[in-house]
Amino acid sequence: METRRMAPGPKALEYLDRLNANNAQDISELEPVDARAEDFRITMLFLGKSEPVEKIENHVIHEGLAEIPIRVYWPKISSEEKDEQDLYPIIVFFHGGGWVLGNLDAADELCSMLSNRSESIVISVDYRLAPEYKFPQPLHDCYAATKWAFENAKFLEGDEDTLIVAGTSAGGNLAAAVSLMAKEKKGPQIAAQLLIYPITDLTSDLSKYSKDKFGPSKEAMEWFGQHYVKNESDMQNPLVSPAFGNLNGLPHAIVVTAECDPLRDQDLQFEKKLEQSGVKTILLDYPQTIHGFMDLPTFFPEGREAIEKVATEIKKIYVENEM
Repeated sequence: METRRMAPGPKALEYLDRLNANNAQDISELEPVDARAEDFRITMLFLGKSEPVEKIENHVIHEGLAEIPIRVYWPKISSEEKDEQDLYPIIVFFHGGGWVLGNLDAADELCSMLSNRSESIVISVDYRLAPEYKFPQPLHDCYAATKWAFENAKFLEGDEDTLIVAGTSAGGNLAAAVSLMAKEKKGPQIAAQLLIYPITDLTSDLSKYSKDKFGPSKEAMEWFGQHYVKNESDMQNPLVSPAFGNLNGLPHAIVVTAECDPLRDQDLQFEKKLEQSGVKTILLDYPQTIHGFMDLPTFFPEGREAIEKVATEIKKIYVENEM
């Protein structure tokens, strides 16, 4: 059942005005290399200064012949809090961009703020992108990074019992898919999945969102799908479209949605399926805002609010696991 779309709020309209003023191009009409450059150019118009954290380190994970760059954030907290907390929750974060776009720098503002607010180690993963690396390579990179985080938790000063996978848009898709893989492979043990306006069903009909400006349009989603999967049949693979998966036994889920996002209907359906499968689920639905709002927390006040709420839930999970 589709939900009624509400009118976008003032910040969403300001976002659209700025896109128009800066002659934003439709990425679905570009080649991937040009689309990446255009996406980053537009993202930089809205990104603020990243929050100072305790420290940041760049590393490379070696998985077979693959090299997976990661950026690790440690939270800046008071000395009193440090004395009380021996280990930190670990959030393995996958950026958005339809599996084709995005990078560590574009995710820096969100990751630094999420690290501080949730008092967690955040590991941002620079997984390989399509179409150079189609499904399942990006997913395998994300799973490998999650496994690495679990195995190196103590070295990082992290709590292996509070390992969380997270992501925005296609990154949210990858987080849900990693959760499914971890269940199938019987590890690593994931405490929660943070799914921020995730892509959950590549077969979803987005016809009414043709040329939409407030999230992935019909054309953009077709473009992403064509670059990510090798065959159309892959679109019903649960590791591509988690909505087709058996969700029983998956970890605690926090699902963040935006009211004006073309993906909202599939996200609400996925959240409902999680609940019906017995997965403890929290839905954070933000009115009058758009896809990508949490990636740009300096520009969107709703993005900052969402990070604060998510951080509160992550702290609860950590405390529950410590008891």
